[in-house]
Amino acid sequence: MADRLQAEITDASGRVPGRWVACGILCLGLISTTTLWIYTDLHTAPFLALRDAIHDEFPSSAPQVEGGQRKIHRGSPRILRVTLRVSWDPHERDEEVADMLNRLVELADRHQGLTGYDQFDVHLVWFRPEQKAVSRHEQRTVKALIEAGQVRPGAD
Repeated sequence: MADRLQAEITDASGRVPGRWVACGILCLGLISTTTLWIYTDLHTAPFLALRDAIHDEFPSSAPQVEGGQRKIHRGSPRILRVTLRVSWDPHERDEEVADMLNRLVELADRHQGLTGYDQFDVHLVWFRPEQKAVSRHEQRTVKALIEAGQVRPGAD
């Protein structure tokens, strides 16, 4: 009688078999991965043509392109941001950085259209082996680029 009572208490304890826990964890991982993949695809899809053009122009730069306005801060500037990996110190080669920036403005205007943005930001990052990364941030207003003749007005 005591054995049967002990078996009833053990069965009613609400424990879930390990097989179901493993399946639940696997399903949660698949759902999380799929959600992240879809979000990333939708977030970067408008910039694929520009990213591919930058990659063709600057191989091994691993370009990342983002654009838009911060939703938290209404009225903040609309920014097109390009991040590139370089294999040299971006603080030492000002002429090369200027040439690269001019070419990026040209590519961005052709493939994305800069007149829909207020700022064009470029981040150049040099990952030194076993040291901190060195980065350089260059920022241009689209209005100044239009006035300089680098961006076609109404080129969207």
